[in-house]
Amino acid sequence: MLAGIFLSVASWFLLRQSLDSLMLHELDERVDDVESFLSKRTSGLNLQELRNELLQEYRQKDEGKWLQVIDDEGNWLYFSSRDSVADPIPSFPSESDKLIPFHSRKKHSLRFYSSQVQAHGHRYFVSTAMSASRSEEILRGFRIDLWLMVPAVLLSAMTAGYLLSRKALSPVASIVAEARRINDLNLSIRVPVIHTRDELAELSETLNQMLERIETAFRSVRSLTANASHELRTPLSLIRTRVDIALCFPRSAEQYRATLEDVQLEMVRMTSLVENLLSLARADAGTAQMELQPVAMPALVAEMVREWLPAAERLSLDLKLNEITSPIWVLGNKESLQRLLRILLDNACRYTPSGGWITLSVEESGDLVTLAIEDSGIGIAEQDLPHIFERFYRAQKPPHQEPSGSGLGLSLA
Repeated sequence: MLAGIFLSVASWFLLRQSLDSLMLHELDERVDDVESFLSKRTSGLNLQELRNELLQEYRQKDEGKWLQVIDDEGNWLYFSSRDSVADPIPSFPSESDKLIPFHSRKKHSLRFYSSQVQAHGHRYFVSTAMSASRSEEILRGFRIDLWLMVPAVLLSAMTAGYLLSRKALSPVASIVAEARRINDLNLSIRVPVIHTRDELAELSETLNQMLERIETAFRSVRSLTANASHELRTPLSLIRTRVDIALCFPRSAEQYRATLEDVQLEMVRMTSLVENLLSLARADAGTAQMELQPVAMPALVAEMVREWLPAAERLSLDLKLNEITSPIWVLGNKESLQRLLRILLDNACRYTPSGGWITLSVEESGDLVTLAIEDSGIGIAEQDLPHIFERFYRAQKPPHQEPSGSGLGLSLA
């Protein structure tokens, strides 16, 4: 609305300026004509002779304009006497070469213009004016048209804008209504996708992508809660069973000791599980800060081989380290790298049949170091590969093999 009013006012002022410029141009041409006439006259004419020539020249060339010529001594040389603008125009103003509005005593609206001209060493004051009635009629008619048209145009624009906005925002309303229906129980619902290839379409697609991520996160939390509860319930049930049996009847010291050893073993499993869950929670929250420092990879890998060699020999596995010919350093966290190797070596020992082999190797390539652990184990089925880093996920084992572990190892790795 403000833009329409501003445009209307600006249009009116521009029209008035254009009309004034047109009149100024015409009056300036009249002054130039007088200057040219005076310059062509023979010098030395007396006052009356010059008056007669001006009268003879401009009496027939009035053309609706008022003209007054005065010499530098204040004597008038020519004065128009049209009936429509009979009243004299004010004396020569201090501001020359400027269009000045003027109303005569007969209420005629005029535009007054004065200028000084030079001819034959004399200075003359030329004043001219013309009626502005036609211009004011045009401005008045234009103003009336604006008063009539602007409200109609603004009303039409507001109506059209309202209808268009309703049509444009109706998809937003449907998106809002659908989004309000979504809660933690029906995260599979998606907002309607608008196929308009504009910002609304991008908004609906972005919302659906966000809902997909939220649903995945909720599903992960629910799965984590369920699996953690299941993993903790098993050792707790064993601990309770052992304690209940031990308390039912008197036992010998050896029997109590065996019960306590079983309880301790289950408590160690529970502690390990809780610590692993806390480590994953810190990683998810971004609070697990690791201090990086130079780590000698050959020494670290050799230390891990020595640590796991007794377990490998007990399982009749050949654990060896490929020869490393040069020092290899990485910027890392030694404790985290040790945990990584322990998890991978534990999996290798657990799923490699007796008589198999496990090989560790470290290779440097440019700015990267590759650490590889290979074994002759049972491997991982192709359908399990996309899920092996999911928490509590355990690949399908052969029927004769019992599942072991909590399924958090590779997530931690």
